[in-house]
Amino acid sequence: MLSFCSFKNGDKLLTLLQQNNHAISIEGLQEAMQLSRRSILYLIKKVNRALSEQGLPIIQNKKGQGYYLEEKGKHALRSYEQEPIVYNVLTRPRKMRIPLKDLHLEDRNRLLDYMLITEPGISLQDFMDIFQVARNTVLQEIRHLESYNQKAPFQVRVTPRGRIMEGSELAKRRWVIENFAAILHLLERYYTLSYSPDIPALLQSYEDLVGSRLTDDAHHFMMYFLTWYDQRLINGDRVSFAQIEWSEEEIRIRDWAKEFLARHNVSDRSECLYLCRIMRQQAVTSVSQKDALYGSLHIFAEHLANRFASLSGLDITQDRKGLVDRLTVHLISAYHRLQNGIRYQNPMLSKIKQDYQSLFYLTKAAVKSQEYLWHADFSDDEIALIATYFGGAIVQQTEELQQRQILVVCSSGIGTSQFLLLQLRNRYPQVHFTGPLSTAECLQFPLDDVSLVITTTSRQYFQDITCPVLSISPLPTAQEWEELHNRLIELNFPVDTELRENVREIIDIISDYAKIEDMNGLLKGLNDYFYRKSHRMKVSSKQSQSTSLLKYVNYCSGEFPTPSLKTKPAWQEAIQYACEPLLHSHFIVQSYIDRIIALLSRYGDYMVLGKGVLLAHAKTKDGVLASSAALTLFQNPITMQSGKEIRCIICLAPQNQHDHLDFLALLLQKLNDAEWCKTLFTRSSQNELESFIWQSMDDMSTTRD
Repeated sequence: MLSFCSFKNGDKLLTLLQQNNHAISIEGLQEAMQLSRRSILYLIKKVNRALSEQGLPIIQNKKGQGYYLEEKGKHALRSYEQEPIVYNVLTRPRKMRIPLKDLHLEDRNRLLDYMLITEPGISLQDFMDIFQVARNTVLQEIRHLESYNQKAPFQVRVTPRGRIMEGSELAKRRWVIENFAAILHLLERYYTLSYSPDIPALLQSYEDLVGSRLTDDAHHFMMYFLTWYDQRLINGDRVSFAQIEWSEEEIRIRDWAKEFLARHNVSDRSECLYLCRIMRQQAVTSVSQKDALYGSLHIFAEHLANRFASLSGLDITQDRKGLVDRLTVHLISAYHRLQNGIRYQNPMLSKIKQDYQSLFYLTKAAVKSQEYLWHADFSDDEIALIATYFGGAIVQQTEELQQRQILVVCSSGIGTSQFLLLQLRNRYPQVHFTGPLSTAECLQFPLDDVSLVITTTSRQYFQDITCPVLSISPLPTAQEWEELHNRLIELNFPVDTELRENVREIIDIISDYAKIEDMNGLLKGLNDYFYRKSHRMKVSSKQSQSTSLLKYVNYCSGEFPTPSLKTKPAWQEAIQYACEPLLHSHFIVQSYIDRIIALLSRYGDYMVLGKGVLLAHAKTKDGVLASSAALTLFQNPITMQSGKEIRCIICLAPQNQHDHLDFLALLLQKLNDAEWCKTLFTRSSQNELESFIWQSMDDMSTTRD
């Protein structure tokens, strides 16, 4: 069958006419296609329009005999017999048929931009056909688009041949690559996607050359983006760089890029550089230490991990090397995105900021303190990705290793996989989750101790796996969480042991007074009910804890009232003074304060947050009796050993890896507010300071709730 028309029954009609050597009457077409006379006539009109757009002979009508295709037209259509329809849709948006009512406003605007960039000269009639709406509706959508594109580096212009997108080729491509994942996701709802047939082999040769593998998500993305890019080359659309400067790694893959471009007889140096940079932006599962960026980014990852540990007060030493290595691999692609001005759109951003707010803001504070090393600003989308790595490290520290495990397999080595694993471990801390693994890694993994495989990929990859497989989305729905919970119960994993005992007791009582027709159904129903109820209670409890750690607020108006002032540096005396309220209340012991001073003496002022604030903390084992915090504001600046001046010391004493995170994240938000800090440092008495801090804490709690 042909693959020419994107609208329903179009290819069926053309195939019917192509296979017949004589004209077919309208009645014959009605019978063959099971359509009304009116539908047949409307279909012929649409098909003829599509044929004309391609410069092909249209369907003819011979009076008294019926409809037919000329031999010239039949011959021309044979080239479409093996060409997948979506290949046309991806590069020829005119062929799309997507009802406007199916699309959200963001999707409509994004799709319109994509159409106009990909295939200029689209008319109002084209839009009417594509979206199946009236002229006035199309005009209204275009007006919305103009508002949507106010900050974009291009704009829609009306020409005699239709509407075009006016702007630089580089700006258009930058927009496409930033939005391409969302475009693919949208098109996959309506079409089975296809790609240029030689792209897989070219990607394989690229991976062999660089000695690494693209993540599954990146591989999927590039299959279709390079198909789109192929069409730009065929159309003669070119980028131009004022200066051609090659990095060491770009030189390494330059010959590969030249081979790719040579398929279309393109030898343009700017295009070659562009392709190299696009490839370097893609996420990989590993990276060679020979990579020119590896050394510097590994150092940056170490600084980042250290800063996060300093800010959070968390011990992440258990798998510190693994964490730094994973961060380094991630930062390779992030670096190229930032350097080339490509904005990563993180689909998990809102979810991470909502459900893991403390983790996000702690990561943001750590990243922002190190941005000067990159000479670039990290967006919230990028920060959220980095947060997933730290989240995984935190949970791993407290995870109990079990012999029975659950394997997590994702389509990506970053982002979605890390975030899914973080959600699973947080929700079920008593269950041992292994991963994330790619589909290829999973197929080579020993499954003897694996009781369940959880995957975000298609189940078709796991046909040869004997253990159970559960498919869920990277952001599981409530229904998917319930399905997972029930599966864990069926497999006898230790999830909500108390809940399970209560359910069994309820069933025992019911069985004494009633006949149970469906024991499994009743068990599932009760488990579902109590699981939802307990989960809501846990969430509510968590939301009420954010600022409870702050026990003391103290204002120091002069010298420290200690006899040892003359024998110790002032900064040491200041830390002792700031921590003493917790010491006297038996939240900590003296060894905890001594350890803080020792760490600062040995490693420098790494606990200084900037803006004149020092976060004084050590490990729980150094002498924490109960989770607590104290804040002290000094009237006179305290000079640290590096020469930095501080006005505020926050003594933080966490008893575990979690209790203090919400408080600390909210406090960091305040410290990043220049106006709040200015007001803090202008407080001049104990009463003023207490009133300001407690009011701020109340405001933060209200905002969080």
